[in-house]
Amino acid sequence: MVGLGRRFFAGATPLSWLIGVNVALYVLSVLVAVGFYLAGELAVFERFYRKLALPGAPTALLRQPWALLTHMFIHDWRGFWHILLNMLWLYWMGQLFLTTQPGIRLFWAYGAGGLGGIIGFLSYAWGHEGYNGYAFGASAAVNGVFFATVALMPTFRVFLFIFGPIALKWLALVWVFLDLLLTLGGNEATAIAHLSGAGMGLLLGYLLGQGWEPERLTAPFYLAFKKREVTSDEVDRILEKIHQKGLKSLSRREREILKRAAERL
Repeated sequence: MVGLGRRFFAGATPLSWLIGVNVALYVLSVLVAVGFYLAGELAVFERFYRKLALPGAPTALLRQPWALLTHMFIHDWRGFWHILLNMLWLYWMGQLFLTTQPGIRLFWAYGAGGLGGIIGFLSYAWGHEGYNGYAFGASAAVNGVFFATVALMPTFRVFLFIFGPIALKWLALVWVFLDLLLTLGGNEATAIAHLSGAGMGLLLGYLLGQGWEPERLTAPFYLAFKKREVTSDEVDRILEKIHQKGLKSLSRREREILKRAAERL
């Protein structure tokens, strides 16, 4: 089983990796929770699980700084629908995102949404004295992917059951409205975190559309990615982009990929 998991993550695409980590951690949390429940120690497990969630209290955050990362990949182990909807949305929007961007940038979109969620949640928590809530779940990170995709292709139409085809920009407005409804149920911190993740996604999508290459911020990783073998899927995506937007729309990296592909012929 361990070997199978290692082979999956070693050869997984960024989208598969993100979904796989979220699902694997959820399944593991449920199995461990069941074990603690049968042993009559469920409260012990809940205290441990909270160590992976993002605390609103500054003193608690100082004791568990790793939660800045881990909270983006864990979900409420009691709520199956939360992770199901998040992963379905991540899959659909991630697929669209990857039609315009290389796979590595999906991590940037997910991380940007997660960072926005952190900023929004902590801003709310620290602005309300005595707030001791916790944040966890991939919703803000998934919003980052969704709204980055909206910024890159706002008029792209998706088909919704009953409603039919709808442009992404209008779907985004509906999504914002649904998040605002959370405030009516007393979930202001959650709504702010979600909307902050969406805002960061929009910003990243705009920058990507202007030709920004975020992978250049991490030079060693970027160079390793840059030197890997050019795939036919990458070339096809770039050629399709030229067909739709013209040669001037290509980034420096995309021009380099075309050059390397031509040299192989």
